Amino acid sequence: MATTHYLRPLLAPSSVVICGASERPGSLGRIVYENLLAGAFRGEIFATNPAHAAVLGRHASPSLTAIPQPVELAVICTPPATVPSIIAECEGRARAAIVISGAPAARGTEYTRWRRDITARARAAKLPVLGPASFGVMRTSSGLNATYAAIPALPGRLALISQSGAVAAALLDFARTARIGFASVVVLGAVTNVDFGEVLEFALADEEADGILLYVETLRDARRFMSALRAAARTKPVVVLKAGRHDSTDSDAPAHDRVFDAALKRAGTVRVHSYTQLFAAARLLAVGRIPKGDRLAIVTNGRGPGLLAADCARDLGVRLVEFQDGTRAALTALLPSSVAPVNPVDVCGEAPPERLARVMETVLDDAGTDAVLTLHVAVPAAPPTESARAVAAIAKRAGKLVLAAWLGSLDRPDARAALEAGAIPDFYTPENAVEAFSFLAAYRRNQEWLLQAPSARANLVARKLGQGKRAGGNGSPPAELETPDLVAATRVRDTVVARRTSVLNAIETRRLLEAFSIAMLSDRQSRAVGKSRLHGEIKVAMYTDRVFGPVIVMGAAGAPTQSMPIMLAPLNGRLANDLIDAARMPNLRATHQVRSLLLRVSAMACMLPWAARIELDPVRIGASSSLVERARVVVNRRAPVASLGYRHMAIHPYPAELETTLALPGGARLRVRPIRPEDADLERAFVAGLSDESRYRRFMQHLPGLTPQMLARFTQVDYDRELALIALEDSSGRGKRREKIVAVVRYVANPDGESAEFAIAVADAWQGHGLGRAMMEQLIARARDRGYARLLGSVLAINTPMLGLAASLGFSRALNQEDAEQVIVTLELKTRRPGQRGARPRGS
Repeated sequence: MATTHYLRPLLAPSSVVICGASERPGSLGRIVYENLLAGAFRGEIFATNPAHAAVLGRHASPSLTAIPQPVELAVICTPPATVPSIIAECEGRARAAIVISGAPAARGTEYTRWRRDITARARAAKLPVLGPASFGVMRTSSGLNATYAAIPALPGRLALISQSGAVAAALLDFARTARIGFASVVVLGAVTNVDFGEVLEFALADEEADGILLYVETLRDARRFMSALRAAARTKPVVVLKAGRHDSTDSDAPAHDRVFDAALKRAGTVRVHSYTQLFAAARLLAVGRIPKGDRLAIVTNGRGPGLLAADCARDLGVRLVEFQDGTRAALTALLPSSVAPVNPVDVCGEAPPERLARVMETVLDDAGTDAVLTLHVAVPAAPPTESARAVAAIAKRAGKLVLAAWLGSLDRPDARAALEAGAIPDFYTPENAVEAFSFLAAYRRNQEWLLQAPSARANLVARKLGQGKRAGGNGSPPAELETPDLVAATRVRDTVVARRTSVLNAIETRRLLEAFSIAMLSDRQSRAVGKSRLHGEIKVAMYTDRVFGPVIVMGAAGAPTQSMPIMLAPLNGRLANDLIDAARMPNLRATHQVRSLLLRVSAMACMLPWAARIELDPVRIGASSSLVERARVVVNRRAPVASLGYRHMAIHPYPAELETTLALPGGARLRVRPIRPEDADLERAFVAGLSDESRYRRFMQHLPGLTPQMLARFTQVDYDRELALIALEDSSGRGKRREKIVAVVRYVANPDGESAEFAIAVADAWQGHGLGRAMMEQLIARARDRGYARLLGSVLAINTPMLGLAASLGFSRALNQEDAEQVIVTLELKTRRPGQRGARPRGS
């Protein structure tokens, strides 16, 4: 049973060996060894050097095998040519490795051979490896500084994950000046087998980190990155800085950087574009007060700075609070008679610190206020430090975020220290402060997109894709999976493959679109339909990004793609509406027709991994229909006919194909489907309706009900790494359908990527009717389909019904070595079918 993350030995080790420790000034082996020793690492430290028995006054072994015990982390600082052999030597001697060493001097084929050798030896040793050319790792709680950094990180609650050592070093320098601390710092370097996705998964599970900062240049595995990013963003704010915004790309397709931006929004994260912006966001995250909304109040002792801040807020889409009647009345009593009680609030220059603080407190108490920005200009009546202390005293006991811009106080450390004592970050200028808050506002907006769980099909009809012996081949799907649209589309593809072309002809294009209920205009219709009868003409297209897969664009007919808004597939009604709104076509009516078309194109993107490009331009939108006048479809002949787990997409759609009906032995029939975010109320009622004993057996603690955090965790499922199936009883009455959950079964992938942990709960009234067994059989089948090697679960030793069910399903049992009251049950699943893809195993 996995109790700790498999990357813990790499990112939070208890023992470290420096391979290549040296006394030579300026060498990597000396810099990293000195940093490790200076950090007062609270663990065992070893060193290897084949030429010296001691380094920096400490014992050194000639090799890893000469160290009398295994270590958790090997930090390799030796010459490049020796790195592959040391990686091999780690097998059985170290559980993880960081390669600080860079590439050999020679490039080309020799460099490629060197990288492949490292990767092969790491895979053979099942060794997680960071690097080569990694800056290293810091873990402030244990004093770990296994880097060549000139400046160590201050302790804090942020995780910094960077692809560049130079960028990480610069960020640490900025952070120390701003007194921003980190729980961990991880620099990937050139990736061997540990990439962003794996490190993000560790940061998600890390109880020492409350927020995550990412610096990204390139991505290898978009699905794992997006899966981990979406999982992390559900519980921790994530801010991303990406380089390479102006990459070259196909001028007819959306630029990759725009696709990256769209991906981050769908992941519920925030993107910044500079060091300054990253640390503006980091300052807010370090405070640990994430606002519940995006409504900002501004309090200032100078009218001009307040107006500048308000203008900046409007430019950035930040909403300014409209005060409630009670707040306006209270402000009227505090302000001079000539000042209106509106936002921004000007307390006037003659106001002493006490008035500034009382006005800020009044604004904070307004129910519509999510955060307050306090601006201060030094005047005789309000000295900077005294004013900072006054507002800090109010902010310290407030539950809401307070930001500050103490203008002209760069050389006043006492004022800044006073603000920091009240958990108020000082941004020095109104614009910087508002921009920082805009990142949190964007984070809240993007969180709404994160909650969307679109189906692979526009009409949510269950379809099984890519399973069976023919998945990945060039033929049709198995007969039991055939549907009219999928069969028609596959026949079109097979014709194209046979002709060895890549662009569909007019007949094939019409046949493919009609399979998804997208109508094309005939020549006769084109002449008959006059423009006066149209509500508008649009362009809708699907393009395949090289990293993130299918994206959908929509805009005015004939407009260049680069000017159109984009969104990652899959879409649902809410996301389609947002895309329509972003297109800003105020004269376009009948948007329900446009939404229907977007959903059908999204369905094609999900179901047809071989459709590389679909361009519908123009599309004539009428009152009751949409008709495509011209279309172009480009086929990737090398892509599979179908894709198990939608591997061609960065975001796994809601698996509507898993919806089914259970027929129980007693004759009852229950609808079973994967859980969705909108099932939160049903899930809450289900858990609340369980008996105390049933809740205790499920959660292994006395739990009266689900906390908001637990409810979000249980209903906001990432279908790439977990699955929750709910059984629904129909309790309809008087023609109105009402359902309630009567059973929930779920698995969650373990960090090793090879196993998953399961849990099950059945309503008391349904226990003993075969529902638990039927739901477990469904879950086991799904875990097997996804390619997991085993399914595990923790069961209370007193829960004899569950232990009996597990035994009847073939689970083995063993005592939990960490808790004598629990039993670990394990089911070995069958080997994956050829061509099947599941979660990536550790070390692959």
